[in-house]
Amino acid sequence: METKTGKFAHVVIPYPLKEPLVYSVPAHLGDIKPGTGVLVPLGRRSMSGVVVDFISKTTVQGVKEISAVLDPRPILDTPLLDLGRWAAQYYLVPLGTVLSTVLPPPLKRPSPRIVLPQPGEFPEIGGLEGKILAEVRKKKGKLTVKALIKRFSGGNLYRALDRLVALGAVTIQEPKRSRRPKNFVNSHGKPPNHIPDSHPASSQLTLTEDQEAALHAIQKRVEKGGFETFLLYGVTGSGKTEVYLRAIEEARRHKKRSLILIPEISLTPQLLDRLNKRFPDRVGVLHSALTPSERWSQWWHILEGGTDVVVGARSAVFAPVPDLGLIIVDEEHDPSYKQEDGLRYHARDLSVVRGKLLGCPVVLGSATPSMESFENAAEGRYRLLELPYRVERKAMPKVEIVDLRQEAKSQRQEKEEGPKKIPPEPYARSLFSSSLKEALQENHRRGKQSLIFLNRRGFANFLQCRLCGFVLRCTNCSVTMTFHLKQKRVYCHHCGFGQPAGEICFGCGNPTLTGIGFGTEQVEQELHRFLPGARIARMDRDTTGKRGSQERIIRLWEKGEIDALVGTQMITKGHDVGGVTLVGAILADLSLNVPDFRAAERTFQLLCQVAGRAGRGNEPGRVIVQTYAPDHYTLQNLITHDYKKFFAAEIEFRRALNYPPFSRLVLLRLDGADGKEVASQAKILGGELRRRQTEQKKLLQGMEILGPAPAPIEKLRNRYRWQLLLKGQKGKSLLELAQAAREMLPPSRAVRLHIDVDPYNML
Repeated sequence: METKTGKFAHVVIPYPLKEPLVYSVPAHLGDIKPGTGVLVPLGRRSMSGVVVDFISKTTVQGVKEISAVLDPRPILDTPLLDLGRWAAQYYLVPLGTVLSTVLPPPLKRPSPRIVLPQPGEFPEIGGLEGKILAEVRKKKGKLTVKALIKRFSGGNLYRALDRLVALGAVTIQEPKRSRRPKNFVNSHGKPPNHIPDSHPASSQLTLTEDQEAALHAIQKRVEKGGFETFLLYGVTGSGKTEVYLRAIEEARRHKKRSLILIPEISLTPQLLDRLNKRFPDRVGVLHSALTPSERWSQWWHILEGGTDVVVGARSAVFAPVPDLGLIIVDEEHDPSYKQEDGLRYHARDLSVVRGKLLGCPVVLGSATPSMESFENAAEGRYRLLELPYRVERKAMPKVEIVDLRQEAKSQRQEKEEGPKKIPPEPYARSLFSSSLKEALQENHRRGKQSLIFLNRRGFANFLQCRLCGFVLRCTNCSVTMTFHLKQKRVYCHHCGFGQPAGEICFGCGNPTLTGIGFGTEQVEQELHRFLPGARIARMDRDTTGKRGSQERIIRLWEKGEIDALVGTQMITKGHDVGGVTLVGAILADLSLNVPDFRAAERTFQLLCQVAGRAGRGNEPGRVIVQTYAPDHYTLQNLITHDYKKFFAAEIEFRRALNYPPFSRLVLLRLDGADGKEVASQAKILGGELRRRQTEQKKLLQGMEILGPAPAPIEKLRNRYRWQLLLKGQKGKSLLELAQAAREMLPPSRAVRLHIDVDPYNML
């Protein structure tokens, strides 16, 4: 095979190609650096891509030239490119898949090539070519190749265009692309990468001794430089955010910038308020709720040094922050940091990797750290910093457990012994225990705010016939559909399929279809019934779908214009509202009964976080937790707010079953439209992997292959799903076996293989 010499570039486009593409670098483009954004021809289109490295020889035939440089300055610096390569290797995806996550939307789209007419007469042109030329002249330079394809879909457009170009009748050009959006603003009119010498005054708050000690450790590392991971373990209300802000000030004094990750977009408004007061006009934001143009604007503003602090959700771990000197991951335990499709990365883990590549400190903060992080601290891999008390030594809220088994018995007894003429209250006795109901009424009379947590949205769990037992299920997924009263429809919360809900049973035809169970919508309705005149709001995916709706609810909540807020796990995270004195957890067992080894951990974290919303003001807080499992160690440790005791119990369970943090996991999930074919391929793959394990006993020693078996939700979005779980202590061997699985199951539209390294969602 012929070898060509010259200057060639490896270019990665945001598309899951196995290898980078090779292009020659024309001399007129000058000196291009790795990380530079370029336009390259790909088939009949032009695509945006990123140069990752250069070679002097290639055996690739028919190498094309790079068309244009998008910006002379690299859009990805070397550490960010290295992070992308690490993510691709660890999560077993092509580098192009990583880039599709990293790059802002405009850089991921094909370039709209423009067709321009040229002067002159061309009498030999007729037929389709003549029609195209007439259309191009009519539009006078405002016509794209894509528009022509739509206009002349019946003929061989590309061949006709090639002939028109050869005759000199038209030219095809790339549009001039500005590297900045029109609304790009450079703060203060200073050079983009300028960090002001004047420093904003620190908060007048006096730090506690524990805050001072934690801050001193972080400041010392920022000043000295170098990589170190801190686990800031502080109870709810202990002032972790103030430690973050002062650590950012320290980084700023050393001409370094900071990155803060948060698990939910809903936390952004409150944190932004505090950041903007401390660092006016120097805060950037990146999250999925931004429009493409807003994200594009923020991306360039950050890249050019227009911010000192960047705050964002999961994907902000890839923010192009120059001179990054401090990374903070708030609520590091939260599962929202795990991406569940495409590049299945964990933003907390990538933050630690990015800090190591940059040589800068990373702070992981939580009141309920993940088992993995706390074990890393116990083993000395992370440095543990503790905030064991609330600011001003405020008391932790008192937690009361209501045994719903006893509640049901007493309600039955009341019904049997009470006056026959008084009918029982609908729903109330099944939703609210007597103690929670009385506490809510008393809290409202006192003018205080209440928070009601139920991690299940909708009005009823599902619709079932009272006569024949028929249950209304999603046609696309093997799950029941949830009834929503306001819309009078049932929805699948997995695929989004919905249909009108009536009383007629699809099984027997009788008007006996009724709602079973309950969700946040029914809780809200019942609160209106026994709290007349109260200002009640609900915060879940159904009420926060519109742009700005989350922030609107939070602002009203902070101002005290909502008396009782009902919500799912959205309301458990980070909100600091002094007027909240009562928290009620309707059914604490929901997450305990999920078929996942992390069920107890997730339940403890959720309940601790929601309990921590109470008593942050001048009055003590009260938490009432309704449960059918009052003796479970998760709930017993919740009463005393004792995370360390919970950790000690849970870590022994993990050790006994060899689950993380004592092992690593890789989930192999197969899906397809034909259930029998998926099952067959899964069984074949399982057999091949076990054969490989037998052949390479020394390499794959101590590794377990669990399955194959149907996924807990076997059918999702009209595709059947089977899975295998690889478990072992040697990460490298585990990844090699997972990569071998991909090679054993060649790409196919019929059956797809998804590899999830360090999975969080086992359903």
